[in-house]
Amino acid sequence: MKLKLLTLLLTCFFIISCSKETDDVLLKDNNPETVTSSREEPNSGVNYCTQVDLIAGQNYDSGNVEVVIDGENLLITYTMEGDWVLNASHLFVGDCSERPANKSGNPRIGHFPYSATHSQGTTSYTYSIPLATLPNCLCIAAHAEVNGPSGNETAWADGLPYGGNSWAMYFEYCLDQCGS
Repeated sequence: MKLKLLTLLLTCFFIISCSKETDDVLLKDNNPETVTSSREEPNSGVNYCTQVDLIAGQNYDSGNVEVVIDGENLLITYTMEGDWVLNASHLFVGDCSERPANKSGNPRIGHFPYSATHSQGTTSYTYSIPLATLPNCLCIAAHAEVNGPSGNETAWADGLPYGGNSWAMYFEYCLDQCGS
C-alpha cells in the first residue's frame, strides 16, 4: 500500500512539474514576433527617459524599472539595487485597456506577454520591444519576483493602482516623452 501511495505521489509530482514547464514555454512563445531580444546585462551609457522605483513587498525599494527608446525599440530594464536580485520578471507593455486582469480587476501576470526566469544573482534584465508594435501612449506593468534582505518578495514598478484588491501597480508612458 505504501509503495502504491509513493508511486502515486511521484507521478503527480512529475505531472505538475511538466505542466509548469509547458506553461512557461507557452508564455514565452505567446507573442514571439514582438520581442526582438532580451538580455541579462546592464545597458551602459544609455540615458533613461523614465525611471520608477521597483517596490518589493509593498515596503522596500529593491531597484528601478527604466524606460528608454533605442532606435526602433523600446527598452524596459529591471535594475536591482543593494542586496536585491531578480529571480523572475513579467511585463505588460501596451494599450491600457488591454492590461490582463481577472473579473475582479487583479492582474493576471501569467498572461503578461513578456516573462523570463533569471539565473541566480541576476541584477539587471532588459526587454526590447519594437516601437512599431506599440501605441504612442501606453501602460507598463512591470512585475518581478525578487530576493533580498527581507527574503523572497513580489515587486511592482511604482505607479497607479492596477485594480482589484491587490497592491499591483502600472505606470503610463508616451513614446514622444523621449527622443530616440
